Amino acid sequence: MRLLVSVVSAAEARRALAGGADIVDVKDPAEGALGAPSPRVLSEVVAAVAAAAPVSVALGDDPGLPNTAALAARGAELAGASFVKVGLRGVRELDRAAALMRAVADAVGPRTAVIAAAYADAGALDPPALHPTSLPELVRRTGIAGALVDTYRKDGRGLYGWLPEAAVVELIAATREAGGTFAVAGQLVRGELGRVAADVVGVRSAVCHGGDRSAELEADLVAAAVAELRAGTLNPV
Repeated sequence: MRLLVSVVSAAEARRALAGGADIVDVKDPAEGALGAPSPRVLSEVVAAVAAAAPVSVALGDDPGLPNTAALAARGAELAGASFVKVGLRGVRELDRAAALMRAVADAVGPRTAVIAAAYADAGALDPPALHPTSLPELVRRTGIAGALVDTYRKDGRGLYGWLPEAAVVELIAATREAGGTFAVAGQLVRGELGRVAADVVGVRSAVCHGGDRSAELEADLVAAAVAELRAGTLNPV
């Protein structure tokens, strides 16, 4: 398992690297669960990280406009992102999600991995969004690199407050069978980072001061999260 750490600045990116992050992710939490950063911030993070780790970037939640998402992805690739994550808050139907992800995949080169992100609380949103159970089929239809399950609402319930562990395990297995990788995120806390054997575990709150995703990221908290994954604090399923 690799640890993905979400940062909001080049300074935080350097702290994430100092703590041992495997992937440095750039987002703007003020714009949502997968809020896109400004182009300037993305460029500054890419420059700060250099070759030390791959950089991923959140492209926001697309309302189902393939060309808009594709253009954003192309810009992120040119800025140096190795992964682009597309939020599916604004899409409910699998066919529309597939059209969206195909457009994004067509816009980037083979060295930029495309990740579709659905929300564990999709059914509780108004209007509802694409449910994570559609992710394996979405990966199968589009040939994208992988999928991510996150939480849209940051109300303290976290991923496992919305999806049972067994359901997450099934999603991981089905997505791998479809040819993709699977990442988990969503207000994960220390002690549960290795709860399932995902390919990537994404954190922000868990590595910020006081567990507050809007607070400063701390290198020692990143190091503790890395140690938890490496030591297998909880036995992966």
